[in-house]
Amino acid sequence: MWKYIILIMVTLSFSQELGKWRWADYTMEFTHDKEAHFVGSAGAYFFFRHKDYTAVESIAYSFCLGLSKEIIDALLPWEKYGRWGGDGFSKYDLAYDVAGIGTAYIIDKLWKPKKKKDLALQLRPNSIQIKYSFN
Repeated sequence: MWKYIILIMVTLSFSQELGKWRWADYTMEFTHDKEAHFVGSAGAYFFFRHKDYTAVESIAYSFCLGLSKEIIDALLPWEKYGRWGGDGFSKYDLAYDVAGIGTAYIIDKLWKPKKKKDLALQLRPNSIQIKYSFN
């Protein structure tokens, strides 16, 4: 998995067809953009976990999504491509991606899901069921 990430980064970093590689001039300040990276990566982690991927796979795929977004931001200037582009590659955005994934992982390990009750146990044979009909 990690071999593919490195291969993508190296290939795209030397590619000049789409645009020149740009670095974002951002800070670590918690702005709306950083909030979106944090929450989006946490959401991606939980998406993959609830699709029965392992925790390691969920972390890796969520990180790949964040890394892909930063590569797109680096190669596609927003001035030319609008919302498809970005201001450049931001290591701080990637740090908030990792923080979101890490927080989601910790929550996933600490907060166990509710146990599903068996439907047969919920409907007792001696219970009275009343049905209403409005015609």
